[in-house]
Amino acid sequence: MPMEILKTISYAGTMEVLASVVKGPKRFSDIMFETKLNPGILNRVLKTLITNGILEKCPNDEGYKLTEKGVKVSVYILKILEVSNANETPENLKLIKAMTLNLEQARNSISA
Repeated sequence: MPMEILKTISYAGTMEVLASVVKGPKRFSDIMFETKLNPGILNRVLKTLITNGILEKCPNDEGYKLTEKGVKVSVYILKILEVSNANETPENLKLIKAMTLNLEQARNSISA
Protein backbone atom coordinates (compact mmCIF):
# COMPACT_ATOMS: atom_id res chain seq x y z
CA MET A 1 0.00 0.00 0.00
CA PRO A 2 2.72 2.59 0.81
CA MET A 3 4.38 1.93 -2.55
CA GLU A 4 1.07 2.57 -4.30
CA ILE A 5 0.78 5.95 -2.58
CA LEU A 6 4.35 6.86 -3.59
CA LYS A 7 3.64 5.79 -7.15
CA THR A 8 0.44 7.84 -7.20
CA ILE A 9 2.01 11.07 -5.95
CA SER A 10 4.89 10.70 -8.40
CA TYR A 11 2.62 11.12 -11.44
CA ALA A 12 2.97 14.38 -13.35
CA GLY A 13 0.51 16.97 -12.09
CA THR A 14 -0.37 15.20 -8.85
CA MET A 15 1.52 17.56 -6.55
CA GLU A 16 -0.08 20.57 -8.22
CA VAL A 17 -3.56 19.08 -7.82
CA LEU A 18 -2.94 18.30 -4.14
CA ALA A 19 -1.64 21.83 -3.56
CA SER A 20 -4.82 23.19 -5.11
CA VAL A 21 -7.26 20.93 -3.26
CA VAL A 22 -5.50 21.26 0.12
CA LYS A 23 -6.91 24.80 0.16
CA GLY A 24 -10.43 23.42 0.23
CA PRO A 25 -12.90 21.71 -2.12
CA LYS A 26 -12.42 22.68 -5.76
CA ARG A 27 -14.33 22.08 -8.97
CA PHE A 28 -12.65 20.54 -11.99
CA SER A 29 -12.47 23.87 -13.84
CA ASP A 30 -10.98 25.65 -10.81
CA ILE A 31 -8.29 22.99 -10.42
CA MET A 32 -7.56 23.12 -14.14
CA PHE A 33 -7.24 26.92 -14.09
CA GLU A 34 -5.05 26.92 -10.98
CA THR A 35 -2.75 24.07 -12.05
CA LYS A 36 -2.71 24.87 -15.78
CA LEU A 37 -3.06 21.14 -16.52
CA ASN A 38 -4.88 20.12 -19.68
CA PRO A 39 -8.27 18.43 -19.11
CA GLY A 40 -7.06 14.95 -20.09
CA ILE A 41 -4.13 14.93 -17.69
CA LEU A 42 -6.20 16.49 -14.90
CA ASN A 43 -8.93 13.89 -15.38
CA ARG A 44 -6.36 11.08 -15.14
CA VAL A 45 -4.78 12.58 -12.02
CA LEU A 46 -8.16 13.04 -10.30
CA LYS A 47 -9.26 9.48 -11.11
CA THR A 48 -5.97 8.10 -9.78
CA LEU A 49 -6.23 10.12 -6.56
CA ILE A 50 -9.84 9.02 -6.05
CA THR A 51 -9.03 5.36 -6.78
CA ASN A 52 -6.27 5.49 -4.16
CA GLY A 53 -8.49 7.12 -1.54
CA ILE A 54 -6.64 10.43 -1.45
CA LEU A 55 -9.45 12.54 -2.95
CA GLU A 56 -13.19 12.17 -3.06
CA LYS A 57 -15.96 13.87 -4.97
CA CYS A 58 -17.99 16.34 -2.97
CA PRO A 59 -21.75 15.84 -2.80
CA ASN A 60 -23.96 17.81 -5.19
CA ASP A 61 -21.16 18.16 -7.76
CA GLU A 62 -19.30 20.70 -5.62
CA GLY A 63 -15.92 19.43 -6.78
CA TYR A 64 -13.19 17.40 -5.14
CA LYS A 65 -11.75 17.38 -1.63
CA LEU A 66 -9.08 15.59 0.37
CA THR A 67 -10.06 12.52 2.31
CA GLU A 68 -8.64 11.88 5.76
CA LYS A 69 -5.99 9.75 4.04
CA GLY A 70 -5.35 12.64 1.63
CA VAL A 71 -4.68 15.02 4.51
CA LYS A 72 -2.20 12.55 6.00
CA VAL A 73 -0.46 12.12 2.64
CA SER A 74 -0.29 15.91 2.26
CA VAL A 75 1.33 16.23 5.68
CA TYR A 76 4.05 13.76 4.69
CA ILE A 77 4.59 15.48 1.33
CA LEU A 78 5.01 18.77 3.15
CA LYS A 79 7.56 17.24 5.51
CA ILE A 80 9.52 15.78 2.60
CA LEU A 81 9.53 19.12 0.79
CA GLU A 82 10.65 20.95 3.91
CA VAL A 83 13.73 18.79 4.38
CA SER A 84 14.71 18.38 0.74
CA ASN A 85 17.07 20.61 -1.17
CA ALA A 86 14.38 20.94 -3.81
CA ASN A 87 12.43 23.30 -1.56
CA GLU A 88 14.52 26.20 -2.80
CA THR A 89 12.75 26.37 -6.16
CA PRO A 90 9.96 28.96 -6.45
CA GLU A 91 7.45 26.23 -7.37
CA ASN A 92 8.22 24.15 -4.28
CA LEU A 93 8.27 27.19 -2.00
CA LYS A 94 4.81 28.08 -3.32
CA LEU A 95 3.63 24.50 -2.76
CA ILE A 96 5.01 24.43 0.80
CA LYS A 97 3.38 27.75 1.62
CA ALA A 98 0.00 26.70 0.20
CA MET A 99 0.05 23.37 1.99
CA THR A 100 1.20 24.85 5.30
CA LEU A 101 -1.39 27.63 5.31
CA ASN A 102 -4.29 25.41 4.36
CA LEU A 103 -3.59 22.02 5.89
CA GLU A 104 -5.34 22.87 9.14
CA GLN A 105 -8.36 24.05 7.16
CA ALA A 106 -8.39 20.74 5.28
CA ARG A 107 -8.23 18.81 8.55
CA ASN A 108 -11.14 20.82 9.94
CA SER A 109 -13.29 20.29 6.83
CA ILE A 110 -12.82 16.52 7.12
CA SER A 111 -13.84 16.42 10.76
CA ALA A 112 -16.92 18.59 10.08
